[in-house]
Amino acid sequence: MADRTLKVGFIGCGRISRLYTDIYTGLCDVAQVVAVADVVPGLAQSRAAAMSEGYQAEAHRQQALTHNARSEADRQRALQAAADAAAAANNTIRVYENHERLLADDEVEAVVVLTAPPVRGVPAVAAAQSGRHVFTEGPMAKSVEEADEIVAAVEAAGVKYLSQCGGRYTRGMEHARRALASGLLGPLAKASVAVTGYHPASYWGEHGWPGRFETDGGGVALHHGRYVIDPFLSVTNAPIVEVASSYSGPFLREIEVDSYSLALVRYADGAVGTVEASLLHHEHPERAHGRMEFIGANASMLLLHRHPQPNVPALLMGARESMFESTVTFGSSNTAGVVKQLEALADDLGDLPESPSQLDQSRLWVTAILEDKPLPVPISVPRAHVGLSRAIYKAQEIGASVALPLDTNDPYYTFEGRLSRPSWMPTGPTD
Repeated sequence: MADRTLKVGFIGCGRISRLYTDIYTGLCDVAQVVAVADVVPGLAQSRAAAMSEGYQAEAHRQQALTHNARSEADRQRALQAAADAAAAANNTIRVYENHERLLADDEVEAVVVLTAPPVRGVPAVAAAQSGRHVFTEGPMAKSVEEADEIVAAVEAAGVKYLSQCGGRYTRGMEHARRALASGLLGPLAKASVAVTGYHPASYWGEHGWPGRFETDGGGVALHHGRYVIDPFLSVTNAPIVEVASSYSGPFLREIEVDSYSLALVRYADGAVGTVEASLLHHEHPERAHGRMEFIGANASMLLLHRHPQPNVPALLMGARESMFESTVTFGSSNTAGVVKQLEALADDLGDLPESPSQLDQSRLWVTAILEDKPLPVPISVPRAHVGLSRAIYKAQEIGASVALPLDTNDPYYTFEGRLSRPSWMPTGPTD
């Protein structure tokens, strides 16, 4: 058990909070949920009951493990985990009707914001301004304006902020970041990313996502694609300064937001590339969920990003052990020895998880708070993802290139800018 446990409050007790109930029962050695809040009557009370029952179940599970332990060390770990979970179960979780009431609770040190994307910014800013550490579900914000408000509040308060995106924290992703930072690839000509998945037309509605900007904040570029696009932005050295063109919208789906998005981009260092995000790609054994490619003067780097389990959507919505995995490879046709040098950059990364889980991601945030150490990926990365997504939407809508960063008076900097369906775009559904 840690020297102390972080006292956590949940803001938002809807569907995704079921996953975080599972996550936080697995974190009872370092964190304890002491309060929950939701504006919908009954949701917070139900979540508090589920959290208490989860702690009780974890205590019983760990107690059972003590009888099956293979070593005395394993038995002692299980005993301690059982004691931690039992202590959490004995605590009464306080229930509040809104985030303001929860933030008035002096015991709450950190908050986990689990509201729908369009209403995530207000409680996140308020929590940071009150001096609480903040974890939010992804994406970070519905607009660049809102993302900048969160950044300003977090930096002014000096609190730890993390937006959910487990793919950032794989060993392979850190290897890729080192490779780009080393300069060994040489000047880049191309940096591209593609995230390809599939959701049937029935997904919008059945799973609580109506496919509207007002409820979802955005589509595949902003929301579903962040699992690969956000980590990609954490790897690249130079910021994207132009979306030269984009095709983004509700291809084959009767929704407002984008089901497919393809953009041509330019970086500050002169490299170009594509950013592709799709919910239309049917499963195929030869295709990874995510792909990043970097082509430099001395070498190229290919990163394949996967969820190393079957039935990924179900796992992502309901299991704390769902994982992310990145495989990095290098090639060179003109620079002897550079591939070995690039591969050697991972030699001291053995302590990083190869396939971190949803549970590992939350533990990373909690540990950073308790040990007062920096998080491995700065807040500027999820902010850049929001800015890129909104620029992609604008480039589609106006049919012209868009410079980044967006001006503060731009309707796509705020949440005013939208997508419309052009007459040429194919309609659906086609399931």
